[in-house]
Amino acid sequence: MARDNIYENMPMTEAAPQPKGNAPETSVPWRHRGRSIVTAVLLLLSLALATSLLAVTLLYLRAQSKLQVVEEAVQKLQVSLQPDNASDVSAKGSDSVQLLAEAQAGVQMLKDVLGNVSADPVQIKIRLDISAARPAVKDCCSDVLTKLSRGWRFYGGNLYYFSQGRKSWEEAERFCVSQDSHLTSVSSQAEQEFLTKETKGQNYWIGLIDRETEGSWRWADGTEYRADASRGFWEENQPDNWHQETEGSEDCVETRSMELKSWNDSNCTLPSRWICKQAHRQAGL
Repeated sequence: MARDNIYENMPMTEAAPQPKGNAPETSVPWRHRGRSIVTAVLLLLSLALATSLLAVTLLYLRAQSKLQVVEEAVQKLQVSLQPDNASDVSAKGSDSVQLLAEAQAGVQMLKDVLGNVSADPVQIKIRLDISAARPAVKDCCSDVLTKLSRGWRFYGGNLYYFSQGRKSWEEAERFCVSQDSHLTSVSSQAEQEFLTKETKGQNYWIGLIDRETEGSWRWADGTEYRADASRGFWEENQPDNWHQETEGSEDCVETRSMELKSWNDSNCTLPSRWICKQAHRQAGL
């Protein structure tokens, strides 16, 4: 009997009543928020990927454009390095051959990089950055190839620009300086022959002046003027320091014929074509 009444003295507990009103919250709204966050992240990733692909595409197109310019410049360089005669071979020398070899190597390198258009965009960018930093393209040849593509001419390790417009001597020299060069000096008979051939008998300023002291000639680029070596480049009875039209002094020199003796002193303020020269030490050759 005692076993039958074992639960009689134990208090009975009732379940707590459920509050009336709204049903208890569940985790369903959090699931919706999670989906929204994931969707937003995916949209951001898609936008970032699209931006990256656009950047790589633009980079690729720009590199293609640069490659075309470089190839055209190399072709001009190849033509300019073809010797006109036996004496021209030594003037165009080993430094010219080395420049051409490095330029061709740079072109081939850019072609190889652009051939990998299916590669990872990041890898393409890295390869193009490396290509731009290669000395064969950037340090040594970039300025040379750019100038050749703009009409400069390569001879004896130097770059020359023959203008179409006309300026005073001072204005012409300022233009040359803006192009990392000077009005041309002449240091050999081979160079004088090259200049007279290219000017075709028309008047061009060169870098020889005596404005500071009459009869004391100097080159604008700092090259030493050698009177004995240059005597054969002056026209007959020149320099004479007189200009009949302006009745002024003549302190600047022009070349004006296709003969070896083509130099004439003239009034520095008169407009004339001009020749810039970027020496090999400035061009980085």
